[in-house]
Amino acid sequence: MSQNEAARTPNHSGDAASTHGGAGNPPAVPPRDERPRPQYGEYAPEGWTWTPPVDRVAVPDAPVEPAAAGQATASGTAEGAVAATARPIDRMWSIALLVIGVFGALYNSLVLFQLPATALESAKLSASMLGVDAPTEFTPGPVAPAAIIVGIALQLALWVGALLWSRARLRAGRSAWWIPLLAGVAAFVVMLIVGMIVFSSDPLFLQSLSPARP
Repeated sequence: MSQNEAARTPNHSGDAASTHGGAGNPPAVPPRDERPRPQYGEYAPEGWTWTPPVDRVAVPDAPVEPAAAGQATASGTAEGAVAATARPIDRMWSIALLVIGVFGALYNSLVLFQLPATALESAKLSASMLGVDAPTEFTPGPVAPAAIIVGIALQLALWVGALLWSRARLRAGRSAWWIPLLAGVAAFVVMLIVGMIVFSSDPLFLQSLSPARP
């Protein structure tokens, strides 16, 4: 073997070893970007998004609606206050008549509750006014307690209805003084009807009140 061949033999072995080692672990090659090259600048990295800047100078539109709603509510409240004070005299009379009405409803309820016990005294007073003989006894019939309970309930219901109706009209700025008066008239009519039912529940008592025919 010549010196030249001996000198080339180690180099050949080293080259083979390096070639063998290189075949086992090839270098990583980055993927090629197939997108066309942009005209200005470079492409943004993956996952990046653009958010427009907030214009702090511009006035937002969202708070305008609540402000308008607040102004409408304030104007409605002001209108309600003006309507409530538009009729001060009517308001005063309505409240006064309602106060009188509550005492009247309680008094009428008490009179109806005691009507079976006081019917005889009332009949004697009526007989003296009519100039007839006064009855001596009174026995209420089975319909009398039911009529008295209904009469008391109507007395209270009329006053509550007058209160609610008057309150609604006063808030609307309308006249309401006549509502307690109307309720009082209706309560008086209820008293008369219940009294007639209770008196007529005893036929002998009702017959004694009628004037004698010649």
